[in-house]
Amino acid sequence: MGKKSIYLIILTVLFVFSNCRTPKIGIDSVLSNEKYKSVKLKVKVISNLGTEKTKILIGFNSRGDRLIFLGPMNQVFFEILVKGNRSKIIVPKKKQYWVGEFREFLYNFWGINLSYNEIKALLLEQRFNSNKLRDCGFTIRIFESEIKKYPIKINLKSHDIRLEFKVYEVKKRSGKIVFSKRIKGYKEVSLERLLKRNSE
Repeated sequence: MGKKSIYLIILTVLFVFSNCRTPKIGIDSVLSNEKYKSVKLKVKVISNLGTEKTKILIGFNSRGDRLIFLGPMNQVFFEILVKGNRSKIIVPKKKQYWVGEFREFLYNFWGINLSYNEIKALLLEQRFNSNKLRDCGFTIRIFESEIKKYPIKINLKSHDIRLEFKVYEVKKRSGKIVFSKRIKGYKEVSLERLLKRNSE
């Protein structure tokens, strides 16, 4: 193998690893006394379409929440801004976005008919309405993990999908979360189209 080939291989490996770095929640670089909480989730989705793995980064404070959904190679699937009952779902790769209730997104994405605050309370505090989950067609199991990295594991299962959440420790950090994103050149689309496009 020649020096040129080795050089190309090294460049390729460096490029792959540089693109695998985990993106971070948008924080204002200006010095601020504000605090926010951050958490990382790993989700395994098992359905008749196969098995998919997703990572979710969440940063939140009293003003709102910002989420990033990542694929196996840390590619950004969704950036989500949540304030109250409204959310903006952004797909950077396709330069598209949708605005509406998070419940509608979650139902179309994973079949879970819960509001953002309800799914957040379930995952981060293990607070949930068992009757409501049952009405949604889901059973739930919560495990306290012996692995220090993630203290809680939550399984949701319906007749056609199983979701396994590994919930990592919630940490308090210093910084000011940015609750906006430049979307000049992005197109507002229907939720159906947003999700369809994202899966292509």
